Amino acid sequence: MGDTQHKLSSLAARQKKLRTMKNITKIITTLMVILLIFSCSEKLQKTADDKFVGLWEIKGRTMFEGIQIEIVKDKNDFIGRITKLNDNKFIKLFADSNDVWVSGISRTSNFTFKLTEKKIAKDLFALYGQSTSQEFKVQFIDDNTIGLANDNSDPTTSKVTYNRVLK
Repeated sequence: MGDTQHKLSSLAARQKKLRTMKNITKIITTLMVILLIFSCSEKLQKTADDKFVGLWEIKGRTMFEGIQIEIVKDKNDFIGRITKLNDNKFIKLFADSNDVWVSGISRTSNFTFKLTEKKIAKDLFALYGQSTSQEFKVQFIDDNTIGLANDNSDPTTSKVTYNRVLK
């Protein structure tokens, strides 16, 4: 009889231990889910498109390095005009201050956008029936840096950027 009672109390102790372990597992899982949600929440927030407004300098594209563009919001459209040229001979030949460089910016998700640039010598491209603009997938790397990428590349790891010129 004593042996049976010892087995029952041992079984009850194991069941209690098992319930405790299940509760601890539930708590840990819940905490991990909460942590995951809060750590991703900044990335999932909708980026304000007004962040594009301002003066930007092109970095990471040899021919265009140092060109400055002022992006303004005109009604619901964004337009970027050249405010400062670089010393590249082709830029000097085919571009002028106040030329439209960015002809549009549109949202593709909460934090990615499509930016359309006019090609340098667009009139020459048009003469031969070629595209006069180029589209980029863009995303803010931080408040003062926009990453540009082609196709399925990640703009946040791109070496081609627009850097905000702080006044």
